Amino acid sequence: MPDSFVHDRDVKRLLEILEDAHELDADDLFYASVLDEISELVPADQVTFQVNAWHRGFGSLIEVSSGQRDQYSIQVEDIANDPLFGPDGCGALSAVHGYTGVTCETDAGSTGPVHELIAFMSPLGEFDRRSLFFRHGGPVFSDREQDLLRLARPHLAELHLRRVSEQRGAPRLTTRQWAIMRLVATGATNAQVAHQMGIAEGTVRKHLENVFVRLEVSSRMEAVNMVFPH
Repeated sequence: MPDSFVHDRDVKRLLEILEDAHELDADDLFYASVLDEISELVPADQVTFQVNAWHRGFGSLIEVSSGQRDQYSIQVEDIANDPLFGPDGCGALSAVHGYTGVTCETDAGSTGPVHELIAFMSPLGEFDRRSLFFRHGGPVFSDREQDLLRLARPHLAELHLRRVSEQRGAPRLTTRQWAIMRLVATGATNAQVAHQMGIAEGTVRKHLENVFVRLEVSSRMEAVNMVFPH
């Protein structure tokens, strides 16, 4: 019987994976290494990260299968009858779930059932975002696996925002530094940042010092203006 509970070791490994998101090629949509390594915790035959303007029939996705990475774009003309972009497709499903949470679906594939574990994320402008884990046959995704993806979901969304910022020319920071800078940009003090992130105030201060060095600035305002120029 599969383990039904998320253990401390699972959370520790998940955080290691998210913190270790490394630099990509200029046109990469998302961190393929993160998807690949999360599939060690949530075993799947294929993992994708999708960004779609489903009402316009346009989308991009990056997928990882057996360690192999692929990225491509989709454009459809007949939106109403398309299984992905139509009224019963993923875009509509995201809206039904309020762009939050995780759900399981099972489709009848040509060689047997295909189980899908879907993590929905808030839209970014007109683009709908989600990550999907596909399992061809075998057992459905367990409660533990669903809970692990629930834990990962907001961090995956944050990583995508970081990736979009990088593609727009923003400086490269670590995942934790991005999270801290987003709070600093709202006017939060070190103490407030520490409270919201569940870390020590001294840890926040050290991260900011490292950010200042990396950006070659000397104040919070300068750092915010450089990281979020718009």
